[in-house]
Amino acid sequence: MVGMTGVVELERRIAGQSVVLFLGNVDVGKTTLVRRLHERVGGEVVDADLGQAEIGPPAVISLGTYQGGARAGYFGGDISPRGHFLQVLTGCKRMVAKAARPCLIDSDGYIQEGAARAFKSELINLIEPDLLVLLQRGRELEYYKLYASKGIAVVEIPVEHTGLKPHQERVRARERAFRRYFATAQLRRWRLEDVGFERALLGHGEPLDVGVLSKIIGCQVVTGWKSGREAVLVLSGLAASLPVLRSELDVDFVQLIERGALENRLVGCLVDGEFQGLGILQALNSETVDVLTPAAQASVLQVGSLKVREDGWHERVNIQKGDLPTST
Repeated sequence: MVGMTGVVELERRIAGQSVVLFLGNVDVGKTTLVRRLHERVGGEVVDADLGQAEIGPPAVISLGTYQGGARAGYFGGDISPRGHFLQVLTGCKRMVAKAARPCLIDSDGYIQEGAARAFKSELINLIEPDLLVLLQRGRELEYYKLYASKGIAVVEIPVEHTGLKPHQERVRARERAFRRYFATAQLRRWRLEDVGFERALLGHGEPLDVGVLSKIIGCQVVTGWKSGREAVLVLSGLAASLPVLRSELDVDFVQLIERGALENRLVGCLVDGEFQGLGILQALNSETVDVLTPAAQASVLQVGSLKVREDGWHERVNIQKGDLPTST
């Protein structure tokens, strides 16, 4: 916990046009400090903690205030930055560009190991904060002091080790957040000619004959598309004869997605490139897509790596639990 003396000293360092990035492990008090500073200096907050979001819903990099909520967002696609570095970096850059100053950036607790250092290093290089605040219990953030040599003011704040929140407490907090968010959601049906998928090949290219393909691979093909030397098929069951399938479609790469892996998949709904809200994919065929969402409209659906239900249950999707890419 950061004392009032530390808060006052940081307040003095934050000029009216400052961009301030806060780094620290989980449960070191980043959000508490950002909230207290925001109350004193004003401006806006970029909430980039996908798993423990305070301003917007989970899985979203949100821009806004603690009192007024989010006024803009960018779909991160998951509750962790792991595997979603590009989305988080893009989201942070876009939200900082929109933010009123001073802009306080509350980051996630992923700071140790090589991939985390590379991720946070490029975050710093991308947004170029005026002030970098390091909250560390020991010496786990010593690496990030190097940015003082790159012209960024760096402030270190020692914090006590007060223990970590139990994993289940974090899960329950996200469940409550998802329940609140989807409490006003409605089921929308959009035609694929009006809505495009991003971060997935779904709906792009030439629609495939599902009847013929179902006979070839020995299971029901719900829908599918071919784009260049790639194809994507949504299946209901287990596929066989994959070499024959690649030959029949004349492609080099085939992605097979089991229908159950798409059901309840979290998506980001966009209009004119701007985030409108989260959605839960309910059904997909060759002509329409059904999405449960509080957003009234969407022209683009960004596909995430999380399955979510209205009751808040959520599960990360990976190779073993959903997408089944097969290529030669």
